[in-house]
Amino acid sequence: MSKTLLVFLVFILCTNNKAVAGENPYESITERNAFELTDKEFAPILPPVKEILAPSIFLTGISRWKGIQKVHLVLRKTGEPDKFVSLATNEKQYNVELKEILHDSALVSSDGDDKLLSFENNGLPTIVTKAAPAKKASSSSRYSRDRREDSNKKDEKKSVSRSSEAQVVTVPSRRSQVDPRIIE
Repeated sequence: MSKTLLVFLVFILCTNNKAVAGENPYESITERNAFELTDKEFAPILPPVKEILAPSIFLTGISRWKGIQKVHLVLRKTGEPDKFVSLATNEKQYNVELKEILHDSALVSSDGDDKLLSFENNGLPTIVTKAAPAKKASSSSRYSRDRREDSNKKDEKKSVSRSSEAQVVTVPSRRSQVDPRIIE
């Protein structure tokens, strides 16, 4: 009996020491607000509105015609259809101004921010489509029909012996036949 009492007292002392030390095993839950017990909310850090609303600019081509060099761009803005723009040096459309045309790239100013566009970094993404399924020869094509008839003829030759009499097959006429009762 005394042993059980001693074990019980040791157990109570051990549990009281943890409570006195002030360690709360649930402190991490309240720090991260897992059950929304506190009023403070975590606000995500967003990029500036200017960057969010600015259209994505893709370089699609550089051309030269009659001595005038032009840059061809696609402007993609979320929720709007694509805008296709061709600009010569110092021209401006849709808040996009072309500053300079280089060999494989172009210097563009969009809403006051200068960007160097190149085909490698700012080229229009390629649309990947599935390959068309292999086309099977339809059974109604002339080639397959001829092949099938040839194989049928070979089978007939093997199974049926030739007879000396002519085989006559009656074929319906393609001419329209008039009912004699209508003529009256």
